[in-house]
Amino acid sequence: MALTYDALFVAGMVFAALTAVSGAFVRTPYGRFGATGWGPALHPQVGWILMELPAPVAYLWFHLHGDRAYEPVRLMFLALWCVHYLNRGWLFPLRMRVRPGAGMSLAVVAIGMGVTTLHGYLNGAWIGGLGANLDAAWLRDPRFVVGIALYVGGFALNVLSDARLRALRERVVPGDYAIPRGGGFRWVSCPNYLGELIAWAGFAIATGSPGGLFVFAISAANLVPRAIETHRWYRDRFPDYPAERRAIVPFVL
Repeated sequence: MALTYDALFVAGMVFAALTAVSGAFVRTPYGRFGATGWGPALHPQVGWILMELPAPVAYLWFHLHGDRAYEPVRLMFLALWCVHYLNRGWLFPLRMRVRPGAGMSLAVVAIGMGVTTLHGYLNGAWIGGLGANLDAAWLRDPRFVVGIALYVGGFALNVLSDARLRALRERVVPGDYAIPRGGGFRWVSCPNYLGELIAWAGFAIATGSPGGLFVFAISAANLVPRAIETHRWYRDRFPDYPAERRAIVPFVL
């Protein structure tokens, strides 16, 4: 089990590195960067739900088959994972405002399902049994305290930023765009992405899971190039776009 786990973790990190390199040259075709030429497409809401669904399913399966699955701290992380994917895998896509004619490439959905299956396994197997130190004493460990604080702060930033974007889209003509303002948008163009990365960094620290590190790495490999491209898109589209904003890291990037 440990040998398989280690091999899949290394494979996942290699894939994350390749994703980061390719992200500098190729846009992932969904959302405002949706494109033809990637084969059959699904409705964006259906595609998003299918892409995220393996994460909670794989996590639950491997967690509950672990030999320490029902210890309290491990159950707490299970609940945290389920809450995250209730938001990311269901509430977010169901609230999504879909542009007329928009679609999500079946190829993107298939790749996404592979990735979410892998990080569901890596985290579920670790937290359900392989992680050695997740007992009651872990709740007093500085890594747990700092990690949970980062996770909660990042999750809140992600959810609130998504809510601002939804509210803005309800005030404009379907298919059109406007400059988002307030909240995290005062500093960066993509505070929702920044929140997602902070949350996963916190989860990795709080659990001590290599799987948490993989989720952070693959998320950064996808979201950082996308944030830079989104930032460039805003600046090209709106001459009055705030010059002090950065793409995803305040004052830096």
